[in-house]
Amino acid sequence: MPPTKNVLSIKDKMEIINVFEKEKISVREIAKRFYISKSQAAEIKKNREIIRSKWESGANVLQKRSFIKEGGSDIDKMCFDWFTKARRQNIPISGPIVQAKAKEVAQKLGVLNFVASDGWLNRWRIRNNVAFRSISGETSDVSSMDAEQFKAKLPSLLHDYKPEDIYNADESALLFRALPDKTLGLKSEKCMSGQLCKERLTILFCINMAGQKEQLLVVGKDTLPRPFKHLSLNELPVVWKSNNKAWMTREIMTAWLTQLNRKMKLQNRKIILFLDIAASHQSHMNFTNIKIIFLPPITTAVCQPLDQGIIHNFKIEYRSLMLQHLLPKIDSASSASELANSINVLEALYFIQTSWNKIEATTIKNCFLKAGFPQTNQSVPNFDEEDNKFRATYTNLKNVFPFNFDDFVKIDKVVFTEENSIEIQVEPNLAEISDSDDETIEEIAEPIGSYKDAFEHIALLKQFARDDLIAFNLLKNVETHFETQQLKLNQSRLKKSTIIKFFQPS
Repeated sequence: MPPTKNVLSIKDKMEIINVFEKEKISVREIAKRFYISKSQAAEIKKNREIIRSKWESGANVLQKRSFIKEGGSDIDKMCFDWFTKARRQNIPISGPIVQAKAKEVAQKLGVLNFVASDGWLNRWRIRNNVAFRSISGETSDVSSMDAEQFKAKLPSLLHDYKPEDIYNADESALLFRALPDKTLGLKSEKCMSGQLCKERLTILFCINMAGQKEQLLVVGKDTLPRPFKHLSLNELPVVWKSNNKAWMTREIMTAWLTQLNRKMKLQNRKIILFLDIAASHQSHMNFTNIKIIFLPPITTAVCQPLDQGIIHNFKIEYRSLMLQHLLPKIDSASSASELANSINVLEALYFIQTSWNKIEATTIKNCFLKAGFPQTNQSVPNFDEEDNKFRATYTNLKNVFPFNFDDFVKIDKVVFTEENSIEIQVEPNLAEISDSDDETIEEIAEPIGSYKDAFEHIALLKQFARDDLIAFNLLKNVETHFETQQLKLNQSRLKKSTIIKFFQPS
């Protein structure tokens, strides 16, 4: 009697796939070893890439079946995105709240007869590996089961990669002019945190397990701040991007990933990149030389190498450089705000780059180990998160500034790095847009009849996109294209006119 078809989890299927690939045995032998039917073994072998992608995602690897009905996958994903964003903001979320949000999403999507029952909630929770816990801080919030399950998958994920091809990237906000709270009360003016120093930047850090660092990407509010007036953006020590909130966006992240992929392609390298499961990291592009693995939700405090001391040490160094820069200016400053404003964006960028340069390869390697990445043959010394050289800076400054340096370093730890609205936006179905009899095609837009008209429209769009460097560059490319076409047209007309004139009778 042939074996009955067993219901296998993603983890079970990956074990079978690993045996297939390592031992090169037949479907019959696999079926016999794992007590499954030959057809089931053949199906697993055929769909191994799909199964592998599920294994590499943040999905629950113990899940055995999916009973999502039509339209349910969209509701499932949008609810999970909303849940993740809410939890990143430390907003407590309970089961009934998720059910209410699911009903709202279903209504917006036009999914009829959807019931957010307790059964649906339980299946949604299992599919997305969600546990409802009380909120009591970033680290204590982390599910040990989620973290351990991720760390158990690492050897399989990293099997084909060298340390220099194992990457981690993430953003952190930096209040680059922030002064220590309750310290620099100059001439009876109290420096209130968040009132005098609101300027912020978002920095994208990227490292690999061999201790190497990629060039920093910094997002500011202005496309071309005043201190950059006489500089080319290529001369800056970092990659500069901008938008009116100084946030990381999906467009900026996709452009950065595209550039990184191009670099790896030129070097004939394939890398694996670990990212937080943030909304801005969800790129719809497929990259030939980058495999992206998302860390499980709310586990970065223990699973992400950058969060094991790298970003923290960077900020210790930045704050130290900033204070040393301000120290000689205190006597001549009339107020705390004047002192803070003496640091412009360009100076901040050089402080940022200098601080990044001081993060050593040993620190980076040890942070990968601390995050649970498997030990390689490289030998690394013991790691102290708060290096002595950073503490020495604090010791030298504490007599001048009697404040808690640790609190000062962490002043921007909870500042958002991307859009923090948790409202779900559903794009309208174009088929449902009303076609009014009062609207005619002539009323939609005036046709552009000449290059002159086109250039005028592009000039208006460039003015509108002045704070969006990506859009501005795209418009500039269109403008350059039209200028080239116009030049060719003018040359053609000139040539034709000359030929006609040549053959005209005198």
